[in-house]
Amino acid sequence: MSQAVKYTAIFIPEESGGYSVIAPAVPGCVSQGDSLEDALKNAREAIALMLEVLSEQGQPLPIETASIVAEEARLSILDRAEDGLPLVIETKEVEVTVEVPV
Repeated sequence: MSQAVKYTAIFIPEESGGYSVIAPAVPGCVSQGDSLEDALKNAREAIALMLEVLSEQGQPLPIETASIVAEEARLSILDRAEDGLPLVIETKEVEVTVEVPV
């Protein structure tokens, strides 16, 4: 059975161009892209793959909370401040479809 799920992704502009992406609620889920559009596409694929791995391992889908996302956003901004970069990040809700056991 398929299920649509949504997770917040944090898009962090890279100094050399492009974006790094973190999905805070999905353990180990990071990606990147040369443009925001590429980064969004790659984030969608990375989240779907990580959820597939979790499902294959019999793990439940991660539950996103505001505190998980807020903490990762805070850390991302602090990292940028330490590097002397503009304190700019962007968040987007990313929807993926996953197969869930019946």
